[in-house]
Amino acid sequence: MIKRIGFLLLVFGWVPPVLAVEGENTYDRITLDAVASEKVDNDTTVATLYYQSRGKVPERVAERVNEAIAWGVDKVKRHPAIKVQTAGYRTTPVYRDGKATGIWEVWQSIRLEGRDFREVSSLLGELQEKLAIQQIGFRLSSERLQELEHGLITKAIARFKQKAGLVAEQFGAADYRLVSLNISSLPGRPPVPMMRTFGAMEAKMATAPVIEAGEQEVRINARGVIELIRE
Repeated sequence: MIKRIGFLLLVFGWVPPVLAVEGENTYDRITLDAVASEKVDNDTTVATLYYQSRGKVPERVAERVNEAIAWGVDKVKRHPAIKVQTAGYRTTPVYRDGKATGIWEVWQSIRLEGRDFREVSSLLGELQEKLAIQQIGFRLSSERLQELEHGLITKAIARFKQKAGLVAEQFGAADYRLVSLNISSLPGRPPVPMMRTFGAMEAKMATAPVIEAGEQEVRINARGVIELIRE
């Protein structure tokens, strides 16, 4: 019995060499950051328009809203370069002094997106014949953003390698090895307001709004750990 226990201890007490070095101390490791950024003009307009109506018969009110929204969607579809989709829909009873008035309000919105600012502005002017503008915002298209990020990643890595070489030189190391590297996008600085909400009076003006897309900053950060190589 004693021999059997001794055999089990011998077997299960053995640790493979790979596991034995798992907790080995490491030295001369340094964390570095390198950022590449570029300011670019926004190339896409995103706008939200809505129609709302009130009445005592909710079915009729909903019908008026549906007709107005269908009219708006049809208008946008005549512009193939502009995307459109229906958004929020809300039916609520109207209260006054905490009491139901017997009146119902129906509200629905559509969202459109386009890259030709003049075309979008002109279309918004047409849509205001029946619909009201809720918001206009600006952003980068996914294609443009991806293109920018690819170039900035290359720049960020090049700057990281340059910084790593400089650090190794300053510490008197022969070279360095890369331990880990993380590439991530960062919010632009300073933040650029890209959304405008319209008041009730502005929303009812049947004129094409002036669109100024502005710009934003795209930033890529390369954060990693290097280990100095001593001679």
